[in-house]
Parts: sequence; C-alpha cells; structure tokens
Amino acid sequence: MKICGVGQATPLNPVTFQQISNHLTSDCHKLFLAVAWYTGERPEAILSMDVKHVYEDVQKRKPRDTVLYPLFNRKDKQTREVPSNWALKLMLGAYEAPASGFLFPSLYRADKHLSRQAMDKAFRRALKKAGLQNKGFSLYSARRGFITRLNDQGLDIKVIQRLTGHKSINSLIRYIDVTEDQLKNAIANF
Repeated sequence: MKICGVGQATPLNPVTFQQISNHLTSDCHKLFLAVAWYTGERPEAILSMDVKHVYEDVQKRKPRDTVLYPLFNRKDKQTREVPSNWALKLMLGAYEAPASGFLFPSLYRADKHLSRQAMDKAFRRALKKAGLQNKGFSLYSARRGFITRLNDQGLDIKVIQRLTGHKSINSLIRYIDVTEDQLKNAIANF
C-alpha cells in the first residue's frame, strides 16, 4: 500500500471505483477514471489521448471498438490497443468530446491537455468526499485494479501481458495485488 507517497498504489475494486467516480464533479474527470479503469493505461498516456484514438466519428459520438494508445504517448514506446468495454463505450457516447485534438483538453490552453496535477487534485477531492483518503489510492490505482481484476478472473498471464502492454512478465506481476484472503484460501484448498 502507498503510504505518504511511498510504495505501490492500492488497487481499485468495483466498489471503490464507483465510490470515487460518484464523487468526481465533472464528466471529464469521470471519463478519465473510466478510461483508466477499463483500459488499465498509465495516467499520462490517457491525458495525452487524441479524440481520434477513441472515436470513429466524433461528431456522432461513435466510439471505436478499441482504444488506441499510440507509441508516442506511452512510456514503453509501444503502440497498444485495448478492446472497448461496453460501459466505456456508453460513457464515450454520452461525453461531449472536442471536435479534434485532446480528449481531455486543458481549460486554460487550447494546445495542451488537462494536466496530471489538475486530474490528481480532482481525484484527491473525490477520495476525501468518499471517505477514502489515506488508503493508498492514486491515479495508478485504476491501472493496478485493472490488472488485478484480470488476474482474479483467472486469465492466463500472457493474455494479461498482451492487454496491458508490459514487455516483461516480471514488471507485470508487480501490479497484481494478492490479498490475505487469497493466501488463506490457497492454503485451505491445498
């Protein structure tokens, strides 16, 4: 768990995802969290997304079947495509996206996207309103929750690796959270 900014973020689960989402005040912030939750991408890559990476037709609000993360937006410099979840498609269909440019534009500069700091402030306010502050949640919690959920569903580690874009299984495994209950069940069912 992340304590005082040190350690790994606590992964979101369906309940905490919903609690935080319910306390985000803007559609932009809610969509950011949903994109992170349903694609498991890093915050910077999400913030720097172009509308064409998620929409086939922006004017008609028609989402793509996959969310595209081009190599120039990603830490590992590898393009990643993630199948669009039906719930994410619904949110994208309802979102008033800009006609072109960044999916999450800055409120102050047309040539910039929403800053990580601005998103983090909104996230922290929502955590506080939800009573989840000081529990180790950060903008990376959705990514850790995405990967942990895939693992909990029993998916093969290679499938998870392909969905997340991790080059090595060793770096992927660090994102998978193991609970005390899982450890107890493993021994009880041994």
